[in-house]
Amino acid sequence: MMIKKVYFAIAITALTMSACGGNGVSEQTGTEQKIQNVPFKNPNANQSCSESSTATPVAEQPITFNTKGSINPTVYKAEETATISFNGFPKTVAGFKQAQEQLGTTPEGAVLLELFAFEIYNHNHAAGEECIQLANVSNNISCVLRILKDRYNPSMGDYYTPQLVASFLEGATPENAYKANKPFKVTVRTSPTHKYEDVNSLKGTVLNLSVFSNGYDTSWRGVSVVKSKGEKYYKVVNNPSMYTQCKPVSFKIDDEYTDIWNQ
Repeated sequence: MMIKKVYFAIAITALTMSACGGNGVSEQTGTEQKIQNVPFKNPNANQSCSESSTATPVAEQPITFNTKGSINPTVYKAEETATISFNGFPKTVAGFKQAQEQLGTTPEGAVLLELFAFEIYNHNHAAGEECIQLANVSNNISCVLRILKDRYNPSMGDYYTPQLVASFLEGATPENAYKANKPFKVTVRTSPTHKYEDVNSLKGTVLNLSVFSNGYDTSWRGVSVVKSKGEKYYKVVNNPSMYTQCKPVSFKIDDEYTDIWNQ
């Protein structure tokens, strides 16, 4: 399967006019990552059942969020940074909605919610798809799902990347099998070069951001979010570099990736 290269720097207005913003883009270089992956079998990855089916219920634990710094959504300042600390992941649609109540009103929170949706999709495709619909504007949903179905499909060989979300967590690297620091932390910043943009088709101001990851040669991964007029939450507009293949666990260590829900 070939993945189309595009540049994140393309005008966001043009992106919203197309079906997808492309795939495999880093904020600075637009370079596609093509890297071999370490197999990790997730027995739940291909579930097609919804949470209301006969699948074993997933226990939700209370999650606490703390944010250091903030991103001003009205006045652009280059490389303005916010770091969100949290003690766990939502594992169901209901848990995701609770997290969205707490995080969705901030730009940085919308980015973390996208990662939560990715990881839920990793474990249960039906539930994850519902969360991705909640976290993204309508034009971006199919773009994300088209790639994630391969990222989280063990039968896809080198394209299977269960460590994707872990790569965005502080302390998690290929050299330590993506074992994250506790509490978990995700850092988001405004783009150093791309200012906010008013987009009529989205009825809002698009904020060009990036999120830090140790899983790529280019650490800051581009993502744009918007809170459309009349909407309560910020949602992701475009983020192909967040679901590009990340690096595998290093062959230099005798360890394998441990599911982030079990770390």
